[in-house]
Amino acid sequence: MSGPILSLQGLHTWAVVGDILNPTKPASSVASSIESQGKILYRVSPTLDVKDASPKKRLYKKFADIPHPPEGLTIDAVNLCCNYRIGIVVLEEMKKRGIKYCFFQPGADHEDAVSKAEELGIAYQCGCMIVESLVVPNEEERVVLEEKKKGFVEESGCACAFM
Repeated sequence: MSGPILSLQGLHTWAVVGDILNPTKPASSVASSIESQGKILYRVSPTLDVKDASPKKRLYKKFADIPHPPEGLTIDAVNLCCNYRIGIVVLEEMKKRGIKYCFFQPGADHEDAVSKAEELGIAYQCGCMIVESLVVPNEEERVVLEEKKKGFVEESGCACAFM
């Protein structure tokens, strides 16, 4: 199930797990990218002080703290920008909630986490979703998107493109 699995178009509600509040970290860039596409986003920061968690801002310390429907929204996909051990816990919660799609950012894609996704039947993609997940219908559009991607990488400092 590895490789380009998703077009972001059909996935409206996301969770990003990682050091989401630190603008120098990939989780922050990924969250910004998802939100810039008009998607609904839940933020999960394992380093968050519990007192700073805010359901109003959709900001949580643990993935399991995100409310289930009807209080919360159904999550379509999760992006993991965290230690793989945390990722494994998140994958198990994803399975319980019926979430079928996961992106592993570089560093979160440890073989144990990827194996867990396979074991749980969760479709996944390894690699930076900002850099690698574009589905391109034709050559002309590919060139335009490559230029946009290059500009984003340079502007955001996304280190994934250089790995």
